[in-house]
Amino acid sequence: MTYKPSIRQLAFVLPLGFSKAEIIFTRHRQNYENRSFKVIPGQNPRHAVSTEALEKGTWLAQLIWSVGRAQYCQEKLIEIG
Repeated sequence: MTYKPSIRQLAFVLPLGFSKAEIIFTRHRQNYENRSFKVIPGQNPRHAVSTEALEKGTWLAQLIWSVGRAQYCQEKLIEIG
């Protein structure tokens, strides 16, 4: 996963054979705040999600996807400025 703060976008690559995927942004303040986005399978392995709707601060981005019966997760802390 690569966060591009200049265009407020998180980009990532998924295998072409993934069956479902979701990216979840979590921020801890007084209570947990979550935003999730479904990723639609397509012909391009590259995907990007806008972070425009996220408030300033530190967020944990969790990319969760599955291929067949196997499930995978990748995490990254990003700073929205």
